[in-house]
Amino acid sequence: MYGDLGRTGRAGAWVVLALCGLSACNAVPDRTAASPVAAAQTAKVVQAVQAATDRSGIQQSSLTLQNGQRVRRLTLQNGFNHVLVARRGADGQAQVSCVDNAPAAEAFLATGKGAGQ
Repeated sequence: MYGDLGRTGRAGAWVVLALCGLSACNAVPDRTAASPVAAAQTAKVVQAVQAATDRSGIQQSSLTLQNGQRVRRLTLQNGFNHVLVARRGADGQAQVSCVDNAPAAEAFLATGKGAGQ
């Protein structure tokens, strides 16, 4: 139970980081997706999403409930199941999406379409 507190704290930190990034977007000049700067920024975000959603350290165990039912428990030591990704839309409004892997983040940043908009 106490292991979830650390995960919640890390998730809160990511949310604060995303909000800080969104608030700083007002001063950034508009850039097209084809520019090298935007492509480099997209690559950095995709790389960060890949590192945050790495599931190589997943552990599986089974647990027997009080009623005798057995359930499988998955524990992810490092990283997150989903991360929040944000981009500025064509209308200037922030768009956010919750993604679970790097290709989904890349697709959202490229097209603005993704899961959880």
